[in-house]
Amino acid sequence: MNLTEIKHMITNLVNYKDSDITHTLANRFTLSYSEQLNSFQICDIENDIIYRYEEPETTALALFNMIHNLPKIMYRHTDSFEQV
Repeated sequence: MNLTEIKHMITNLVNYKDSDITHTLANRFTLSYSEQLNSFQICDIENDIIYRYEEPETTALALFNMIHNLPKIMYRHTDSFEQV
């Protein structure tokens, strides 16, 4: 999955934020939007970790990196990241 496709999924989550939509990617990650928390959530099913992001762009980049195991950077918050 490329970055453009991920951004499109995120846009749909925002456009349909009143609905309960969850995308599953690579059989390991889920992507959803919580209107209550006003944030995107990526769940690493294998490790039972939930990452939350406020910005669509940050969410897209984090998910892309997780899926493709590119630079081992896990974005923990909107304005910060942690080198792993």
